[in-house]
Amino acid sequence: MKFIHAADLHLDRSFEGLTAIPETFQPYLKQANQKMLQQIIDAAITHEVDFVLLAGDTFHQNRPSLKTQQFFFQELERLQAHEIPVLLNFGNHDFYEPERYWFDFPNNVQLFTKETVETKQLTTRNGETVAVTSFSFQQPTLEKEMAREFPVRTTADFQIGMYHGGQSPYAPFTVSQLVEKGYDYWALGHIHVPQVLHQAPLIVYPGTPQGHTKKETDVAGVALISGEKQALKLDWLSVAPLLWHKQTVSLAGVRQIRQVIPTIREALTTEQPTLLQVTVTDGELLGSELAEKIATGELKNALQERLPPQLFLTDLVLAQKKADPPYLAVEETLATQLLATYEAPEIFNELLSEVYHNPDLRPFLTEDFKQEVLHEVQQALKNNYRFKEDQHAD
Repeated sequence: MKFIHAADLHLDRSFEGLTAIPETFQPYLKQANQKMLQQIIDAAITHEVDFVLLAGDTFHQNRPSLKTQQFFFQELERLQAHEIPVLLNFGNHDFYEPERYWFDFPNNVQLFTKETVETKQLTTRNGETVAVTSFSFQQPTLEKEMAREFPVRTTADFQIGMYHGGQSPYAPFTVSQLVEKGYDYWALGHIHVPQVLHQAPLIVYPGTPQGHTKKETDVAGVALISGEKQALKLDWLSVAPLLWHKQTVSLAGVRQIRQVIPTIREALTTEQPTLLQVTVTDGELLGSELAEKIATGELKNALQERLPPQLFLTDLVLAQKKADPPYLAVEETLATQLLATYEAPEIFNELLSEVYHNPDLRPFLTEDFKQEVLHEVQQALKNNYRFKEDQHAD
């Protein structure tokens, strides 16, 4: 058996937080969502999968535009032409309301539209029976722990749970609740970061296949699941036509400001359309001039003009040198001696007199507890302050 598990496509979501987008880069943004879907469909056809699972939030809105709907249905029809079934549920963003859809879903699509758990069946090309159990959101939130309503596995050759949610108020669950059902695979949606919550059975969040904000740099794509019963294998298929990327560029060897732009430009090399967030480090030798040109945006604009059209420099910041900890004009040995005075039981207990006189808490005020507290205080002083001898060492 072989199938693709995708979730959180957010097909009608824009790319957020972007300003001053170069005209040459705008086509990459406009086409990214469509290309992402096309590449998912291409992957399903190329790998000759038995079916595709779409685990919620296929659309970012509960009311997707007609243009987005039409494109989505056309792509599903490509799968229908290759006799590849699709099973789809609706999440908290695209919660199901039938009147929102202006076109009929192709015949190869089985929908979960109810806010109650149900099971749908299909048969693979090799004659294996597959049962997929799921539910859909019919409103933006769902407080109920829907995992409790999933039945234990059926007699099908493969039993799959498809579940959008995981955290309150979005159908919360625990991993143990899923494992105890005895299913072969759990196809999750809702969390945008790819995660494997459990290995046997595989419980997988594929994450969003296309990042839409600068926080969504960790993108794996879609999950390609294959193998025999009790031995399913996970492979990741990258389908994002546009990447968010964070990069640090060091100016440690740069002595003159005229070397700054060529140095940074040479470090920014990628073939794929990319939204770049660049942090510049080790620029102390260049003085305030570097900081000023970065703060005003002049350096960012000058760099963008020298980048190839597939690169968009969204952010250019100067790393701040970590400040030295506050200086205490005493030797560290004096602080150690001061702490030692608190080892006396009468002094330590006086500090915690209110706690000590509470009969429920008094048993916890052991010698080990005292030593642990004093050790923590000593470490905090050492880590957060400079002492007199430290200044001499400088």
